[in-house]
Amino acid sequence: MVGRVASSGSGCAKQADSGCLDGRRDDEAATDRLLTDGGVETAVGEATVDQYAEIIGALEDGVYVLDEEGRFTFVNEAMASLTGYTVEELRGEPAALIKDPETIEMTEQALAALADGTREELDQTFELHVQPKRGEPIPCEDHMTALWDGDTVDGVVGVVRDVSEQRRRRELISRLQETSRALMQAPSRESVADIVTGAATQVLGFELSTVRLYDADERVLRPAANTDAVDERMPERPVYDLDEGQPGTVFASGEPAVYDDVRTIEDPDADFGPVRSAMYFPIGVHGTLSVASTTVGAFDDNDRQVAALLAINAAAACNRAKREQEVREARERIETILERINGLIQNTVEVLVEATTREQVESGVCEQLVGADPYTFAWLGRPDVRAETISAREWSGDAPVDVTDVAEPIDGDTPGAKALAAGDPQVLEGEGLAAAGGWLADAHENGVRSVMAIPLSYTDSNYGVLYVCADRTDAFDQREKIVLQALGRAVANAINAIESGRILSANKVIELEFTIDDRDLLLSKLSGRAGGTIASAGTVTQEDGSLRLYLTTDGADTDDVLAVLDGEDAVTAASCVAEHDGEALFDVTVTESLVATLVDHGAVPKSIVSENGIARYAIELPYEADAREVFSLVEDNYEATDLVGYHEHERPVQTQQEFRAALAERFTDRQETALRTAYLGGFFEWPREVDGDELADGMDISRPTYHQHLRAAQHKVFQELFDSGY
Repeated sequence: MVGRVASSGSGCAKQADSGCLDGRRDDEAATDRLLTDGGVETAVGEATVDQYAEIIGALEDGVYVLDEEGRFTFVNEAMASLTGYTVEELRGEPAALIKDPETIEMTEQALAALADGTREELDQTFELHVQPKRGEPIPCEDHMTALWDGDTVDGVVGVVRDVSEQRRRRELISRLQETSRALMQAPSRESVADIVTGAATQVLGFELSTVRLYDADERVLRPAANTDAVDERMPERPVYDLDEGQPGTVFASGEPAVYDDVRTIEDPDADFGPVRSAMYFPIGVHGTLSVASTTVGAFDDNDRQVAALLAINAAAACNRAKREQEVREARERIETILERINGLIQNTVEVLVEATTREQVESGVCEQLVGADPYTFAWLGRPDVRAETISAREWSGDAPVDVTDVAEPIDGDTPGAKALAAGDPQVLEGEGLAAAGGWLADAHENGVRSVMAIPLSYTDSNYGVLYVCADRTDAFDQREKIVLQALGRAVANAINAIESGRILSANKVIELEFTIDDRDLLLSKLSGRAGGTIASAGTVTQEDGSLRLYLTTDGADTDDVLAVLDGEDAVTAASCVAEHDGEALFDVTVTESLVATLVDHGAVPKSIVSENGIARYAIELPYEADAREVFSLVEDNYEATDLVGYHEHERPVQTQQEFRAALAERFTDRQETALRTAYLGGFFEWPREVDGDELADGMDISRPTYHQHLRAAQHKVFQELFDSGY
């Protein structure tokens, strides 16, 4: 077929008459139509012999045919153009003229495999370097297919494609990826500048490159990195103001500029030295990238795109490096703050741990605060519920004013009142202190420049406000607030522990009884809507801060009780545990409760009963507690609150021995024996180490009788434990 194609083309070339020329033009037109309308495959399928030759000649890829001896019998013009030989020079020559030995060897092996039957077909693509007549080898892909004459391989047809541009692009992408990885690891803007100038040479292939970084303090673009060629041929690169020179203009406008010939730039002050073409790109808000060449028109579109991508990646890397630097600086500032107040925290914690009274906590915290720079004065105020004020109780330091008689309105707009209401620290600085009036204005006159009010809050209980004064306007930044707020919570926690613990060791107590007729109170609402008698049988504080209430009802419909509980926002779970003869036990979990508030203020509930919508509370407080403050807290939060009883009495502390003695007096001999043998024998272990039959045999009684004694003893233990209080 190739021979026929060649002879047909040759015969037509020897004819000079106009008919042949007209025929050739007609064939070429037909070939163009075939290629345009249907593509190469359609063109080949429908072509005549002459048109087939034209189609192969029109392909951009090189096409060749080798005979069985590996010599070229046909090459198209694209193949000749690729190798630098003419068609006549290649025809008849061995493939080794342009192909490397490795490809020749692989081809011969494949053909041999076809000949001996170990391979059925040759349709393979090789990567090789084509050696042109002149110049360096060209990277190519060679797709070869066997030519068959019946059952015999008659030769090879191949298509060769120049892939040097593809390889260049792959290498370019690889270098860009390496540059991007390096940029993302750069620790500073200066490191970014070094990487970008290096990439301008390695990726783009231009030796003249400079990166300028913006100096925000002086508002100039300052050279930060040059390639070695710039340092050698163009040392001491200039610093530009904004809008000055090409870098300044590009940075100010945010738009790149490319000059094929810098001599066309109208700038009498510019000294371009050996540079003839240049590109300038903004690096975000961080600086500019300049890439230059000593050749006019040195940059193509690909160079411009790659340089623009470098500048974009450099801007992103500078942003990241700046953020990381800010994080490092912030970490250093935090470490400085922590070092400065480390002693304060340690000493304050020591005070909180060792204090046995609320007064010791309050005075000790004030003393420790003023020992830490820049704090100069601190005072702690307690809320007076009756007077609705915050009154100073303890203070320490170089007092700018006398706070002995300071009484801020609880609902006022002072920092302390706002801190109590919001539960967050409040800061007042500078002229704001003078405008606040009162003691704050006097303190400002005497050198105080900033004040921070820290709420002392524990759950729903507010124990007061801690005021800290400093002689600097910037003394309380966000980090300082966080530390001091945590300190405030620790103080409130310590006060709560002391207030709650006083009742446990008190041998003289105050007993308060009061009633509440307010449907906002859960127990009042329950007895008012469901009827009957509602009583609290005990409470348990959960890990998440919620409170578990055990409520008993007598004469109330269970469904009505559950309906009321289901409608309460503060109730997160409610169920009926047991029900018998009109009485029921409910397990109720609430997020807030008056019981929890009373406990936080050091009270111990003794009895809580509600009938006809009126709840009656009996609580105990340590003798030295401010009973009026606790009652006022309840009175201010619930309507129709009445004090119905106030008693002071002795409450001797029960020792462990006394508790055991009380239990022993309630046991019969058989009950104590049944309980003791069960415990010591492992009856309460899991799995049980002994069963009821063995224990009953040991006491020489029947199993039912043994379990009757054991149950009675257990009941008395639990009765002594749970009926003695909350």
